[in-house]
Amino acid sequence: MTNLDSINQKKSVQPPKITVSPVPPRTRQASLLASGQKQPGKKILKKILVLICAVIVVLGAMTLVRAANISQKIFVGQKTSFFGKVVDFIRGGGDNGQLIGENLGQINVLLLGVGGAGHDGPYLTDTMILAQIRPDIGEITLTSIPRDYWADIPGGHDKINSAFAYGLGKNMDWDNAGLYSREAAQNLTGLQIPYFAVMDFSGFEKAVDQVGGLDITIDNTFTDYQYPDSGTGYLPPQTFTAGSQHMDGATALIFVRSRHAAGIEGSDFARSLRQQKIIDAFKQKALNGNLIGDASNLNSLLGIFADHFHTNMSPSEIYRLYNLTKKQNMRTLSLSLDPDTGLICPEIMDSTGAYILTPCPDKSITDVQNFFKNSFSIGKLTAEKSTVWLANSTGSQQAYNTAFRDLTDAGLQVYQLSYSKDNLPQTIVYEANPKPAAAEFIKNTLNATEVTLPPPGVTVSKDRVDVIVVLGQNAPIESAPAPYIAPPARIPSTTPATSTLGGLKSTSTPVGKKKP
Repeated sequence: MTNLDSINQKKSVQPPKITVSPVPPRTRQASLLASGQKQPGKKILKKILVLICAVIVVLGAMTLVRAANISQKIFVGQKTSFFGKVVDFIRGGGDNGQLIGENLGQINVLLLGVGGAGHDGPYLTDTMILAQIRPDIGEITLTSIPRDYWADIPGGHDKINSAFAYGLGKNMDWDNAGLYSREAAQNLTGLQIPYFAVMDFSGFEKAVDQVGGLDITIDNTFTDYQYPDSGTGYLPPQTFTAGSQHMDGATALIFVRSRHAAGIEGSDFARSLRQQKIIDAFKQKALNGNLIGDASNLNSLLGIFADHFHTNMSPSEIYRLYNLTKKQNMRTLSLSLDPDTGLICPEIMDSTGAYILTPCPDKSITDVQNFFKNSFSIGKLTAEKSTVWLANSTGSQQAYNTAFRDLTDAGLQVYQLSYSKDNLPQTIVYEANPKPAAAEFIKNTLNATEVTLPPPGVTVSKDRVDVIVVLGQNAPIESAPAPYIAPPARIPSTTPATSTLGGLKSTSTPVGKKKP
């Protein structure tokens, strides 16, 4: 019997040898192609890739062409090319990225609204609002300028709302139109206004719809029975009820344009406040809704703006303004230059019978300009709605008249207070109720010193008065200005009007001019 060990000893098992070849053996592959036929896979793939690249290039070129076309339509009066604007935007703008006026603490932009093609007087400005922006203190004043104000515009005098139409001319020069309106507004306000932006009614409707509508608080219920339709008639009565309302573009347009309601909402002042409500709501929607960061929404808005919105601000300047205001809880103050201010009064022109607004007989253009220069203080005063008792210890009626005029021009409610004490050496102001804006304005305007106790002999009733002023020997005295006389109407001539704002020269022929 043979054991297993003996078997293993007789048979020596050698490990297999493994040969490593530097060239791997070729593996035969089955092919459905007949012998000698070429394989098309690489060529087909190459053609597809070339086609895809061509499509990308074409689409890219189309996008660039569209972007350049939109840029030229929106950003008017720009000396740089589209690609220059892109580079400028990336760098943050020229002149270290600062806006004109930013180094002085205030940026002024003229906001304009026109009817546009298809409307009566399509390029007469239906809306003219001066936006004064102070990013450092987080405040904006929106001051409405009445369209019937008789203004000094390039080439003569006319209603201020015609300046845009004259500047637009037959060549539809949007930058020149903005130039004319800015010059007319500068002559009125005494302020430098380097920027403008204009939108027509159709663009307004579409833009509001694009952002999903606006939530507006309506102060008073009103009905307009004479709101015009798209033809020569009127829409059915349009009613707005006090309270919150979500408005689409068409509703918002009626809300801001309505001017035939009964009561206080039928005034130009109420209309201007409604316009400012819409502007503020759109601004909040843009900032809080991150519209600029939403590429799809932004692209749609740019498509709307291309045909309906124009500005002389560059893309980098707009973005700079956006960055200056987006992080601030910007407070908006609303004002309107209207007859209620006591600065301008209605007048009927003898030559044409036109209704116009001019400085009141006891006011001058300087008074009107001070209204704009003090707009932030006046805006806060308007918001506070302060009641002032004004006393005179000097015995000078002229001193009292000067103070009364200054305070009422600022929108304060002023009542005369009898005061029999001795002539005070200095004007004093006392706050019966906390009214910081009113107190600050009075101190600056009347050279007053604030006191912590009521004037001697004056009984204070806090439910009737907010601030008490007693004029002293240092009270300012000003003579009443000479009566304002409106200049003659613009006389058409064969010589085009010329504007020289900012060293630029331009000529114009009015477009869409209606009879005054």
